[in-house]
Amino acid sequence: MAEHDPADLVDHYSRDGGALAAILAALTDAGIDVAQPPIPAEALSGADEFHLGGAAATAALVEDLGLAPHDRVLDVGCGAGGPARSMARLAGCEVTGVDLTPGFVDAATELSRLAGLAGTTSFLVGDAAELGLPEASFDVATMFHVGMNLPDKAAVFAAVRRLLQPGGRFAVYDIMLTGEGELEFPVPWSSSPDTSHLATPDEYVAALTDAGFEVGEPVSRRQLVVDALARAAAEPPTVNLVHLMGPEFPTMIGNLGAAFRDGIVTPIQLIARR
Repeated sequence: MAEHDPADLVDHYSRDGGALAAILAALTDAGIDVAQPPIPAEALSGADEFHLGGAAATAALVEDLGLAPHDRVLDVGCGAGGPARSMARLAGCEVTGVDLTPGFVDAATELSRLAGLAGTTSFLVGDAAELGLPEASFDVATMFHVGMNLPDKAAVFAAVRRLLQPGGRFAVYDIMLTGEGELEFPVPWSSSPDTSHLATPDEYVAALTDAGFEVGEPVSRRQLVVDALARAAAEPPTVNLVHLMGPEFPTMIGNLGAAFRDGIVTPIQLIARR
């Protein structure tokens, strides 16, 4: 099994000049006054929902989880905080995001302030495999497109389980292997095969089960993603993932798109219970 080296992931997800500066500049160029918050959620969603299907996939997961205002939610691998803000806005719950990349955590914190959601979202720099948070302190945990970077998924899932209350729910939305063929690199989650750890839905279910979860049936989000991509093409977002990830992102998403169209990978949602 490949060794988990957080430094490799931080390097992949960090961009020259910083993601926050690029996003704020793009918002300003679009005529949005970032000095006068709150800024509209739709202005950010093209850049801060860093997973296939974007805000639509997050909303579907919120509905399937039945999130409620009393829920305390942990978002593992929170990126720039888009899913955390969406969950807080849609369900009225409190969300704590954790991510390895300091630049993402800085961006998440500031963008939440600008969106008027600083009171219901907070963000920490941390390793998903070594979450130093109190046990049983959350009702729900989520992971959006994180598992592809985790060589030992069961260990991370076990760490998440310790942080959940008995009966707590854990939603995983990842790109999973569903067909034969080789990916071209780079892709959005990895610059090379060394930091890409794709797995099948069955392997995810086994890892969650090994960690002590009861796991529901996998749900394909293929059609949701196709529909979301069509909407984005018809109405390009104010800011996009190039602002988050830099000029190499079109190559990354092009390689992923080819694997998606060929059925090599599919975005899959799983919901498990502690």
